[in-house]
Amino acid sequence: ARWLGPHDRGLFQLLVLLPTMLSNFVKFGISQASVYYMRRMGAAASAVASNAVWFAVTMGSALAIVCWFWRDWLLVKILKECPESLVAPTLALIPFVLVQFYLLGIAQAQERFNEYNIRQIVPNLLSFVGMLVVLVVFHTGLVGAVLTQAAIVVFMSLWLTVRVHREAPLKVRVDRGLLRGMLGFGGKSYVQTLASTLHLRIDQYLIAYLLGKPGEVAFYAIGVNLVSLLLRIPDATGTVLFPRLAASEQRAAHLATVRVCRGTLFLTALGAVGLAIAGPLGIPLLYGHKFDRAIRPMLILLPGAL
Repeated sequence: ARWLGPHDRGLFQLLVLLPTMLSNFVKFGISQASVYYMRRMGAAASAVASNAVWFAVTMGSALAIVCWFWRDWLLVKILKECPESLVAPTLALIPFVLVQFYLLGIAQAQERFNEYNIRQIVPNLLSFVGMLVVLVVFHTGLVGAVLTQAAIVVFMSLWLTVRVHREAPLKVRVDRGLLRGMLGFGGKSYVQTLASTLHLRIDQYLIAYLLGKPGEVAFYAIGVNLVSLLLRIPDATGTVLFPRLAASEQRAAHLATVRVCRGTLFLTALGAVGLAIAGPLGIPLLYGHKFDRAIRPMLILLPGAL
């Protein structure tokens, strides 16, 4: 943020978030269906993982191609002032993002949470080192920052594919009957996923579209990113809880859900209070006074996160 400044930091946010935001429109609940079919229905991990990868590559590539033909509209309406050369590598990440998301569902079903922890920590470390190199050492600016982030996404997707393949060998053949069942079950959670996308992801593109200033996106995005740290708590508990609920009887599942929700709400509330106190002091300290306007969005978003 300090090296890019508000303008380019806003463009960076829009470009980096774009593959994740767009991929939500074609997820179709495959990740949730993977957990359900492996835990409840006893489906083979290899068959579920193979279906998931095949679907991710097919749908992700199709979506990337469609968006490429609409790139002029994106550049005029949403990605205003973004270098056109960065659109192609950004859209090419959509299949990788989908593969990563689906394979995390396989790991979740097997309760292999090491993969989840590595997926949370390693990209941030790589990004920190990469940004130091491209921004501070080589001064490549926005282009270097976006390409570095793209390389990290590709690397983590390939790493996760190898990790899953060791435990559940991936096959070229698609189990069509299983895939139909996965899509049927996943469609139920897809509505919720899509609603979440419209609520939690599309906001930054609305700001870009309506205000037309990348700096405004940067201020809002920093507020969102800080508040999103709180959501790691319910995300973590939900990740651990879901595969266990899928394998539990209904009454036991309800009791476990209530107990975990109480603890999650308490911890999230503590975090919200702490961030409300520390945020107005920390933002100028970490980002510099150019980003003081990120404080107000953060404070407004805190109750919503809770």
